[in-house]
Amino acid sequence: MGRLHSWRGFLRRGAAPLLLAWCSVAAAQKPVVVVSFQPLYDVVARVAGEAAQVERAAPLGASPHTFDPTVRDIARLRGADLAVMAGLGADSWLEKYVRASGSRAQVLKLGERLTFSRLRSGRGTDPHWWLDASLMAQAARVVGAQLAALDPTQATAYRTSAEREAARLSALHEELRRTLAPVRGGKLVTFHNAFGYFARAYGLEVVATLAPLEGTEPSVRTLAQAVQTIRSAGVKAVFAEPQLPPGPARAVAAEAGVPLYLLDPEGSAQTPGYAEMMRRNRDTLLRALR
Repeated sequence: MGRLHSWRGFLRRGAAPLLLAWCSVAAAQKPVVVVSFQPLYDVVARVAGEAAQVERAAPLGASPHTFDPTVRDIARLRGADLAVMAGLGADSWLEKYVRASGSRAQVLKLGERLTFSRLRSGRGTDPHWWLDASLMAQAARVVGAQLAALDPTQATAYRTSAEREAARLSALHEELRRTLAPVRGGKLVTFHNAFGYFARAYGLEVVATLAPLEGTEPSVRTLAQAVQTIRSAGVKAVFAEPQLPPGPARAVAAEAGVPLYLLDPEGSAQTPGYAEMMRRNRDTLLRALR
């Protein structure tokens, strides 16, 4: 009992504030990781676990192609230790604003660290590699290695989490390959050229896009050519995206006499998790192409 009274007295004399301050300092010492947009954020957060503080730069449901950070967003980047982005032109604004904020954060461009055959997008490289779950599995390991180098005290935890996440994503990749087999060879007309890697990984074919360049309004000629392609190739559906205006895709679908569906390349409130997003896209394709 005497010891209990002594402990209570110790707390009354100011140890409690000191303990809280120590906990706050310990929490503040976690590396701060800023990730450009939702699918990458979901995977990076799983790899980091409780060892790092992971934040998303673009809000859930925002497209990395069109997101424009506010002054407050830029100021928030100042305290980052690591910025993770898709790279290959998908989210170049993140590196730009990390530098503008005065941050000394390391910048990890995942698309430039993975091993894969790149697809073309107009005159450049298609940056939407994350829609192939096997590439996202590679990305999990790269993130784990980068975090381990940044924060060696937690290196084992990061590498263990990265291997677990890579295994989960590899299993997802095989699941998608197996379950999309009934529509293998199916032809897609999409709003913009986001689904090339998805199509290559899971046995589909993108035969037309309405807006090949992000931020470019489709021309009347492009829309007319898409309608002709749908009719001549026997395309069963047109696919819009939740982050972009559906008007052009809806007009093409109506003119061609086929239904309109949504495919999500970047995550939304309905599918915030990467695996959820990929499975929902799979389910949409099975409905649309059978």
